[in-house]
Amino acid sequence: MVIEQGLGVSPEQAEAFVMRRMSLRHLRVLKALADAGSLSGAADLLHVTQPAISKALGEIERSIGQTLIARRGRNIRLTPVAQRLVELGERMDAMLRRGGEEVASLVRGTSGELLIGATNAALTDLLSDALARMKAEHPLLAISVRTHALTAMFEDLRAGRLDLVIARQAHGTPPDLDYELLLPTHEVVAISAKHPLATHRKLSWETLNDQPWIWPLPGTSSRARRDAFWRELGLPLPTDVLQTDDLMLTMGMLKRLPLVTIMPQHLAQSAAREGIVRILPLYVDLGLGNLCIWQLRDVSSPPVQHFKSALQAASAAAQA
Repeated sequence: MVIEQGLGVSPEQAEAFVMRRMSLRHLRVLKALADAGSLSGAADLLHVTQPAISKALGEIERSIGQTLIARRGRNIRLTPVAQRLVELGERMDAMLRRGGEEVASLVRGTSGELLIGATNAALTDLLSDALARMKAEHPLLAISVRTHALTAMFEDLRAGRLDLVIARQAHGTPPDLDYELLLPTHEVVAISAKHPLATHRKLSWETLNDQPWIWPLPGTSSRARRDAFWRELGLPLPTDVLQTDDLMLTMGMLKRLPLVTIMPQHLAQSAAREGIVRILPLYVDLGLGNLCIWQLRDVSSPPVQHFKSALQAASAAAQA
């Protein structure tokens, strides 16, 4: 099936078809073609006949005057126009899925649903304060917080399984996602308040290097940055280390053992106010990204906006 690009169809007519006549059925056919790589495979995915796939594809191509697939033997690949339509379909599917979930939530007696993704860097007093503010203002709002790898959370965001994600700014920012600064990232050196050296006014890196440390897990970005920073200091890596990237576990261990670690400034300040740690006057810059709020472009809702306001209020309080 080959249709010359732009044959007999104006840009205005193509736009009108997409806005008024294109259905989710059309878009799901394109998605199935992208996933399966063949007409027969797409038919199997959608549990329809291959002629039905060809018919839907022909309807779109005739209506927008564009070739949507390129053949390579038995396999096919989507043209850039078709790929853009697949992205549109995925976004519409995500919005419909979330709309259905919100309706079901309202039927159950809540005032809606908010699905939050958060990396370890966000699981601090900041998120807890924002959640407390949100529940105080919207007690019937159902809120879920999920924690897993950032790449997986971005996929959940695209699929409508999350409304927003709280995570550090990543390298190679995904072009289909928007983000806004929540909290600048500054690291400090914190020593357990029960450490014998905690009352010393001046401590050198060389002295601290011989102490027990909480160190990031191998294979992580934070570990690579920490190791690189130590190389810049000209020091061997500490040998007495407890390895974890869990900030809550880090806080628990600092309460119980004489340890040293590097942690976000706002978390260290909170721990210092509680008498758990003392912040040491040593310069450290690991080059970690700022904490940001991520969401799908042009997709939002009142609960999302309210929660973003709660997060910003909590961030302002943390920096005060």
